[in-house]
Amino acid sequence: MSRTMKLTILLLLTSSAAPSQSIYGFLNSHTEQQRALEKKFLELPRAENCERYLFALTEEPHPAGSEGDWSNTQYVDGKLKEFGFETRIDEYYVYLPIPVEISVNMLEPDTMSLTIREPGWAWDKDSYDSRALLPFNAYSPSGEVTAQVVYVNRGLREDYDVLEGLGVDVRGRIVLARYGGSYRGVKAKVAEEHGAAGLIIYSDPADDGYMKGDIYPRGPMRPWDAIQRGSVQYIFEYPGDPLTPGYAAKKDAKRLKPQEAENLPKIITTPISYGDAQNILKNLAGPPVPSDSGWQGGLPFTYHVGPGPAKVHMSLQIDFEIRPIWNNVGIVRGTDEPEKKIIIGNHRDAWVYGAVDPNSGTSAVLETARSLGELRRSGWNPRRTVEFHFWDGEEYGLLGSTEWVEEAKADLSKNGVVYINIDSAVSGDDFNASAVPSLDEFIRDITREVNDPKTQEPIFGRWWKHQNTAAAKKFRGAVPDTATVRVGRLGSGSDYTAFLNFAGVSSIDLGFSGPYGVYHSILDNFYWMKQWGDPTFEYHATASKIAGLLVLRYSEADVYPCRYEDYAETIIDSLDKIEKELRDNGDTTQIDLRPARERASEWKSAAGDLTARIKAGLHSGNLDRSINQDLLQIERDLMNPAGLPGRTWFKHQVFAPGTYTGYATKLIPGVAEAIDRKDWSSAGQQLIEFERALERAIATTRKASALLQQ
Repeated sequence: MSRTMKLTILLLLTSSAAPSQSIYGFLNSHTEQQRALEKKFLELPRAENCERYLFALTEEPHPAGSEGDWSNTQYVDGKLKEFGFETRIDEYYVYLPIPVEISVNMLEPDTMSLTIREPGWAWDKDSYDSRALLPFNAYSPSGEVTAQVVYVNRGLREDYDVLEGLGVDVRGRIVLARYGGSYRGVKAKVAEEHGAAGLIIYSDPADDGYMKGDIYPRGPMRPWDAIQRGSVQYIFEYPGDPLTPGYAAKKDAKRLKPQEAENLPKIITTPISYGDAQNILKNLAGPPVPSDSGWQGGLPFTYHVGPGPAKVHMSLQIDFEIRPIWNNVGIVRGTDEPEKKIIIGNHRDAWVYGAVDPNSGTSAVLETARSLGELRRSGWNPRRTVEFHFWDGEEYGLLGSTEWVEEAKADLSKNGVVYINIDSAVSGDDFNASAVPSLDEFIRDITREVNDPKTQEPIFGRWWKHQNTAAAKKFRGAVPDTATVRVGRLGSGSDYTAFLNFAGVSSIDLGFSGPYGVYHSILDNFYWMKQWGDPTFEYHATASKIAGLLVLRYSEADVYPCRYEDYAETIIDSLDKIEKELRDNGDTTQIDLRPARERASEWKSAAGDLTARIKAGLHSGNLDRSINQDLLQIERDLMNPAGLPGRTWFKHQVFAPGTYTGYATKLIPGVAEAIDRKDWSSAGQQLIEFERALERAIATTRKASALLQQ
């Protein structure tokens, strides 16, 4: 039986006589079929399946490269085979550290050994598994140091400026920093730049402990003795295997020497709990922290900056070796355009059990795969190839996804249609999403189709109310027809990074968040999820539904559902913000942004014209589908093969993680960061490169419009 005949039978069984509302990207004549397909799909994801997957995935610790990690690799491969997917396991060999022995001891004014391993709770078997790695900051070098301590708040550049104003010098000292405000690797970089001898990081109770809610085991927040692990690899320089930047870490790959790797920190760094941090903080003298500055945390005493009299000895023994990691891949080949790839991914490795981070996402994506497998058994096959990827080594520095993208870049640049990332899918019930601006309206459309399990209203409505509490109160819970929601922007910190910033593939990241104080601790386990995160697993199933609709629309669309006028508008807003910063600093004569703003406005007009022509063509049926390659090319037009100054791995001209934020995006990064440095020569050159990228995007947009002229 042909694909067309099978699909026709499926649609006859599921369609209704009522006319279907149009879907952007679909010919009017195809809309009813797509609506029927989506309705069928939305009936398939099951919460109980997600619960079973999560229970199995979190049974043992499974950091990258471990026995537990390999066990989960085999589990996912087996499930994908069961669901009817073609599967493979991609192996890479990466520079991977494992902690051997870590100690932090206070020597003055009291003698005290701080607790490095987290204690267990009798009713929570997972909280005392001896196989769990010692809490550590991956890619910190081995070493030891003894020095007085200085408290540096978040450990950002502006915090060190405050200390300088107080006359406090951190050179040769150990600095104590709170998590938050930036990626932890930025804290290591800034401490290194200021001459600190060592760095200790802790989670303050004001951020994710008792100041935010009841602590474990009474509630979901971080208790006194839970420790946040995490990598300090300088992923803002480049992510992935440190020794093979820009190319895949295959077994026989040529490798840098570790001392040559620009994304490896040189300062020893380790995390501790706030229960232990208080023993250091309350033994600091020097000035009290600045009032009304955010430096005072939640511990029950006034914080001082030091230095000393607290003196600490840090000793870290870390085993660095080349070790294997494994990516799972599941594939359903497209019937009409098999070379075009819709890619959905989640990372599988965790610091310990990872019930939220990442295996809530693994469970949700597996259930999406199972549900699409059910559709296939009903007669559906995708027009374009759909690939499911379960990455390894994300926690260490986006290792698995980066190595795969570096290996597949040539094909991705031509055939990668979209990448959908789901990391921590569920830690609560508040939906959030980030994407390139061309996909903003696409995401809003999808969230109008899936209902929130608690309220039974569309996810879009609850998302809008969460972002607009005052307006929601004014409208008494109703969502006005003019309502919209803000979609976030992609920086780094998850597996979309290489797709967007290295290969130029349009990307989305999404999930449900909530009170989640056990991030990267041993307590992020099945018990925590069952008690607080998603007890019924309905939000896991809802994440599966959203992910599945994203895949179905992109796999089946007549025209890819991206709209570039929103992209141009984002650029105009960003240029306005840069202009304001220049005015505020009295630097408006140093650089002229007007040509770039004119190009962006020109692109917005051309993109709006293209969208109007697409809508008309979808309605009339007079549509040249070859514009799809142009729609992909526009994102690639915004890339510069030479990369950003000093960070050549990052190719995108509109988005990159900030050098001093690590996760958060820096818009128009080449220009903006040169302005931050007051390097006007570089800013001018980067502005020229940015204008050229806009000109390429304008040309491709107009080329696509010309194909649709009546």
